[in-house]
Amino acid sequence: MILAGIAAASPSPAAVPGAGIFTSPLILSLTIWVPVIVAIAMHAIPNPRGRYDTLMKQIAFFTNLGIVFVLFITYNQFQTFLPTMQFEEKLPWLPSIGVTYHLGVDGPSMTMMVLSGIIGITSVLASWGVRERVRPYFSLLLLTQAAVNGAIAAHDMFVLVLFWGAAVIPIALLVFGWGGPRREAATWRLIGYWGFGTAALLVAVMTAYAASGGRSFDMDVLLKAAFTPRVQLAVGVALVIAASTRLPLFPLHGWARDVYSEAPLGVTIVVAGTASRLGAYLLLRTLVAADHDAARLLSPFIAALAAITIAYAAVAALRSADLRWAASRLALVPGGFTVFGLAALTPIAITGSVLSIFTGGLAAALIVAAAWTLTERAQTRSMQLLSGLAPRMPILTWVLVLAALGLLGVPLMASFPAEAMIFFGSFQSQPLGGFAVAAGLALTAVALAVIVHRVLFGQPNHDAPAVSDASLGESWYLGVLAGALLWVGLFPGGPKLPGTDQPIFDPGLINIMSAGITDIASPYVLPTPPAAAQ
Repeated sequence: MILAGIAAASPSPAAVPGAGIFTSPLILSLTIWVPVIVAIAMHAIPNPRGRYDTLMKQIAFFTNLGIVFVLFITYNQFQTFLPTMQFEEKLPWLPSIGVTYHLGVDGPSMTMMVLSGIIGITSVLASWGVRERVRPYFSLLLLTQAAVNGAIAAHDMFVLVLFWGAAVIPIALLVFGWGGPRREAATWRLIGYWGFGTAALLVAVMTAYAASGGRSFDMDVLLKAAFTPRVQLAVGVALVIAASTRLPLFPLHGWARDVYSEAPLGVTIVVAGTASRLGAYLLLRTLVAADHDAARLLSPFIAALAAITIAYAAVAALRSADLRWAASRLALVPGGFTVFGLAALTPIAITGSVLSIFTGGLAAALIVAAAWTLTERAQTRSMQLLSGLAPRMPILTWVLVLAALGLLGVPLMASFPAEAMIFFGSFQSQPLGGFAVAAGLALTAVALAVIVHRVLFGQPNHDAPAVSDASLGESWYLGVLAGALLWVGLFPGGPKLPGTDQPIFDPGLINIMSAGITDIASPYVLPTPPAAAQ
C-alpha cells in the first residue's frame, strides 16, 4: 500500500532532485522496499532439500548489485550545490497524528547511503559460505539492509523510530540462528541494549512532539520547533543514550564483543559497517543539527565518553587473548572518533565527523572481517597459538595491516582526512578532549602493533593447527572493504583528468557530503576575534 501511495504522490519541485536521467521520486523507496519485496518473494520459491540454495544467494547478490547501481547513479546525479534535501518523497501516512512518509537525502545522508550499498554487497559476498537454512538467512539479511536504508533516508521522526527499531529484529534472528557457541548470550545482549536505545529514542521523539504541540513528526517541523532549555536538555540526553547503545560508546557497549565475535561474518560486517553507524548519524541529524543549546551543554560529556571509549577499546584489546574479541574492541575506536568530532561543535570537526561515519564504518567492518577470516583459516581464535602467520597467509597479512592503518588514520587511507579534520577542529573548542583522544589513539597504535607483531610476525608456533590463506571468495569481500578505504583516501575529491578539475566518473565523496553540512555547522561558527575583524 505504501508503494502504491508513493506512486500516486506528487513529485518534489524540479530543482530539488538530482539533475539528469534519475529524477524519479521513487528512487529512495527502491533502496528500502525492493529488498523487502525480494525477501518475501524468496519464500515463495520452492526449495526442496536446499536444491536452490545457490539461486537464493544469487538473488540476494543481484538485488544488492541493483541497489548499488541505483545508488551509483543517484550519487553521480546528486547536486553538490543544493543544501536542501534531494530526491524527496513525501506522502501523508497517519495525518491525524502528523506522521508523513517523508524520505530525502542531503550530503551526509547520501554518504551514508553509499556506505550502506558497499556494506550490503560485501555482506552477501561474506555470507556465500552459509550452508544451513540459506533462504531465511539471506531474506533476513535483505530485511536488515532495508531497515538501515530506511533509517538513513527517513525525514520523519516517527518513521525513523520505526526503521531504527525494526533493524533489531532481523539482526537478532540472524545472530541467534547462525551464530557461534555464545550466540544466545549475544542475541539477548543485542536485544537488551538496542531495545533500551530504541526506547530512549522514542522518549526523545515523543517529548519533542508533545512540547511542540503535537502537530507533526516531520523533521522540518519537529526539529525546528522552539523548546524550553529543560526540554532541549531532556531530549538531548535521551538522544545521547540512544546513540551510545547503537554505536556503541562506553559504558553502553556490552553487546559489541559477543555480537562481533559470535555472529556470522556477513552479519558482523553489516552491524559494524552501517547498523552501528546509525548512532553517530542520529546525533548529527538531531542533536547537532537541531538541538543547539543542548548540544553545547552536553558536548564536554559527549567528548569524555568518546575519549574513554577509545582508551577502553585499546586497553581491552591489549588484554584480550582471543583475536576476535580484540578486533571487536578495536572496532569501537572509529565510533569514538566520530562522536568526538560531533562533540567539538566546530564546522571543520563536524565535516570530519561526517566523513568519519563513512570511513569508520569501513574500518570497523574490515578489522572484524579480517580477524574473523583469519581465525577461521587458522582454526583457532587464541592468540597464544596464533603466531608467525605472515609467511603462510600473505593475503590476510596485507588485509590485517590495512585494517590497522585504517583504524589509525594514516595518510593515503580514507580515515586520514577525517581524523585530521576532527583533530584540527577539536583543538579550537575541546583542547583537553583532543589530547585525551590523541592519547587513546596512541594506545590504539600500541595495541595494534602488539597484535600484528604477535599474530603475523612472531615466532611460529609449531603446536598450532594448520593454516591456509584467504580463498578467492574471501579475498573479494575483504578487497571491497580495503579498496573503498584506499579509493576515498587517494581520491577524496574524485579522480580528475590531467590538467582539469572535471571528475571522470566519481564526483568525489568530499564534494557530495558537503551539501547540507554548512547549514548544520553554521550555528557553531566561532566568533571572529576583534583584532582579526579590524
